[in-house]
Amino acid sequence: MSVLEENLGYFARQQCSAQWRAFLTAFAVEFGQQIPVAELRVLMARLGTSMAQGMRTPTGNTITELEGSINAIWLEMNWGWANLTEKADGLFIEHHVAPLQAAFGEQALTWSPAILEGVYAHWFSVISASSALQLVQVDTANPDAFLITFRFGRAV
Repeated sequence: MSVLEENLGYFARQQCSAQWRAFLTAFAVEFGQQIPVAELRVLMARLGTSMAQGMRTPTGNTITELEGSINAIWLEMNWGWANLTEKADGLFIEHHVAPLQAAFGEQALTWSPAILEGVYAHWFSVISASSALQLVQVDTANPDAFLITFRFGRAV
């Protein structure tokens, strides 16, 4: 592991308060052993939606403005930041350094990113995105890069 990777790992771990880390990791282990991943993803997405309802809604007339507004919210919360990229098959959201791995552990990365999925889906529904569009996690969260990627677009 390079010094840069070690440093990034250190700072990512700081995203979860030490007073909660042991509890949240134990919580994730128990949930992971008792509840199937598909059900955990549904639960986490619902929690994300509830979380988003208590947050301000991002605004913007362009992708760049929307990205800036989203990042202002995440940075206030110490939940990392996002890059929005429009492509032919949808709007891609790369969420960097969310505290999910620090809070729940690497083993929970199969289901914990659904929290972000719920937040982003709620935000897009509130800003009047078409109901024909859906938000999905593109691939498995990358624990080494602290990156989770979503696509917002028509179902494929």
